[in-house]
Amino acid sequence: MNLDAAPPVAMVVDDEPVTRLLVKRALESLGCAPVLEAVDGIAAQAVLRAHPEIALVLTDIMMPRMDGLELLRWGRQAVPDAMWIVLSGLETFDSAVAAIRLGAFDFLPKSPRAEEMGVAVRNALERRQLLAERERLHRELQRKVRELEETSEVLRRDLERAEVIQRALLPRSPPPMEGYCIQALYRPGQHVGGDLYDVVRLGERHLAFYLADATGHGVTSAMLSVLFKQRLVLVDPATGLALPPADVLAAVNRSICEAHAAPGLFLTAVFGLLDTSDASLTLASAGHPPVLHARDGQPARLVRRTGPALGLAPDAHFLQERLQLLAGDRILLYTDGLLPSGSERDLDLLQQVLASPVASAQEVITRLHAGAPAGAERDDVTILLIDAHAGASWFDNGAGLPEATASRAPRPESEVVFYGESDHAAHLALRGRATWLHCDAFHETALVVLDGGRPLVLDLSGCEYMDSTCLGTVHELVARGGVVLAEVTPAVRALFEELSMAQVLAAIREPGPAAPPLYALGTGDVRAAVQQRILQAHEALSALSERNREEFKEVVESLRGEQDAAR
Repeated sequence: MNLDAAPPVAMVVDDEPVTRLLVKRALESLGCAPVLEAVDGIAAQAVLRAHPEIALVLTDIMMPRMDGLELLRWGRQAVPDAMWIVLSGLETFDSAVAAIRLGAFDFLPKSPRAEEMGVAVRNALERRQLLAERERLHRELQRKVRELEETSEVLRRDLERAEVIQRALLPRSPPPMEGYCIQALYRPGQHVGGDLYDVVRLGERHLAFYLADATGHGVTSAMLSVLFKQRLVLVDPATGLALPPADVLAAVNRSICEAHAAPGLFLTAVFGLLDTSDASLTLASAGHPPVLHARDGQPARLVRRTGPALGLAPDAHFLQERLQLLAGDRILLYTDGLLPSGSERDLDLLQQVLASPVASAQEVITRLHAGAPAGAERDDVTILLIDAHAGASWFDNGAGLPEATASRAPRPESEVVFYGESDHAAHLALRGRATWLHCDAFHETALVVLDGGRPLVLDLSGCEYMDSTCLGTVHELVARGGVVLAEVTPAVRALFEELSMAQVLAAIREPGPAAPPLYALGTGDVRAAVQQRILQAHEALSALSERNREEFKEVVESLRGEQDAAR
């Protein structure tokens, strides 16, 4: 019993005065106070109604007016927190067993020995304390769940408001531009996303436009894209003339690098300046997916990156390319959510779609994602389509559209992140197409390894593609130290090089250390291993005492049943 708590109130119910006296004294010697008395079940009911705080009842079975079994049946409903011990003679042994089935904690022979009573009473009161603590924890858990639900609702409303604010940063309507048709389509994967675009008229001759994609998703990427928009300077303050795209990206890159030093956070962006006087277009790309220049009867031209992603190195250098537009030409800018695999095959498909007679940016998405399953997870998608011909221009930022109209990205394979251990290091492997959907498991596992002081080998021998979130995660982990990359595929190495991830490239070891057997994180086999560890822990606890065996009996049996069913 807890010595700091108030003494437990007990009651003895027996029609024999001598037995009542002996049991009462024994209970008092065990710390119960006060110890109340009743001569039969009817009298005990009155006492229990007057004293619902009674913690322990010791009752005879054979009594006049109301026997102990009737009293127990009533008491388990009326005073559910009380613990019951029945006193049984040899002639009432079967009744004592029935009392246990009705909910009595234990039974003792009539005129029990002091040692027997002491053990039974202490066990009963400890059991009551455990049940009370379990109930308290249950109520506390319910309170926490309610708090989390309330917090979740507040966050949901905040994200919805943030979405409204973010959409307010997007242009509402295209600027007038004779001889050109401009279409934009914006679809965030969540309430807020990292995509941002704008189209701005600069003087009589120039049209400036950009498309940016911040690494990651949610609030962090949204704030990074806002930072990009705030630090963007389009015209020379001294002359008022439009700045060359390469200079615009270099300046905003320096500003972003000065504003934050968090590894793993960067943006890709493409900036264009259209001169309507001679139909020339100058482009600069900071690690962004290729810009497509389509012309009837000719293969589409790809304008690939002309510099690294923004936010990686303050002294990054950017080049620019100049295109000559003819009537009917099309320029397509997009974020990587449009082509979630990032493969050359998808890029070829996009070129075919753009070369076909598509009427709008929405039709581009529809054709590319026609085979995506309904309800699939999706990334942020933004498209900017510029046609060199007269026509209606429009910006579609997705406000108020039903979910069915949003773009869909194919769901990735489930087994992408793998883990194993050797004597000298922990090994993480990314296989197939690694996207933001896999970064939580990848990142958290890597942090556990590194926080534990163990070296980490990142095996990329089976990795075909990484989206910007995965690339940022790799960059962050390498910058932390203790990480080497092994067996990097040419496609992934090209992504590192494309983004000028020098620190990551320097961490590649060829050939890498031999990999141990690996298992997929998040698969059924892993869940089974976790269940096995939980079962072993409860079995160990159960072996410590009889009380533990009873306490964890249902848990152990449930876990064993789940394992048997899974076999």
